[in-house]
Amino acid sequence: MMNSLILGAFKEAGLALIGRLAFRVLAERFFTRLIIYSLDKLVSYTSNTMIEETAHDIKLQLKGKKLKVIDDSVSNKL
Repeated sequence: MMNSLILGAFKEAGLALIGRLAFRVLAERFFTRLIIYSLDKLVSYTSNTMIEETAHDIKLQLKGKKLKVIDDSVSNKL
């Protein structure tokens, strides 16, 4: 009886903490990093300067997200 009461309290506390996470922000950051990684891979596979310039332009547009991975990637290109 006491165990189920304590486990129930921990379960409710855990669900409350998970409910407070901003999953939209986490997903946005994950997909932004995935896009940056994909663009870098695409540029490394080709010697086409048009693709390099386009990838750099996309990174500059994403720079407004203020993620460290974007800032590092853009500053490496400059």
